[in-house]
Amino acid sequence: MTKRDQSLEQKKHDMSVRSINFSRYLMIRYFSAAFLFTNLFWLVFAICYHNIVASIISGLLFVLLLIASVEQVSKWNVRNTDLKFTKLYYQLQLVANVIFAISCYLPFGKILFPFMATNDVANVIFTILIIGILGSILILRRISNIQNGRDKYARAIKTFESNRQ
Repeated sequence: MTKRDQSLEQKKHDMSVRSINFSRYLMIRYFSAAFLFTNLFWLVFAICYHNIVASIISGLLFVLLLIASVEQVSKWNVRNTDLKFTKLYYQLQLVANVIFAISCYLPFGKILFPFMATNDVANVIFTILIIGILGSILILRRISNIQNGRDKYARAIKTFESNRQ
């Protein structure tokens, strides 16, 4: 095998390791996309209803998630497993969703969700928030597993690196 072939094989191997490493964050990116669009829709509705409180809260969550998304995309080039902003965002989203879910059936719920005109709408929003709570818990657990090297990708990366292909 020539030096050029070895160099090409090394680059292929490095790219494969990078791809496997980036795949560790796939579920987090999908949930982030779902939260991004959910918060964006909430922001648009809040603005349409001229609701300052809901606009500020949904806008803040939207911007924080954009920052967390940049951190996730940076994992293509950065090999460490530190997800400080993403973890902070999902902790904040979890707390917010719990508060929002409780508020669905309280009088100030209409301040947060000005489009919540009937109990049927409140039930739909409540269901979405419960799904968001479960998703946030799942993602926080996933982040913990990645940071502690307990995810299935960590083992695959170690195996792949040791068996240069």
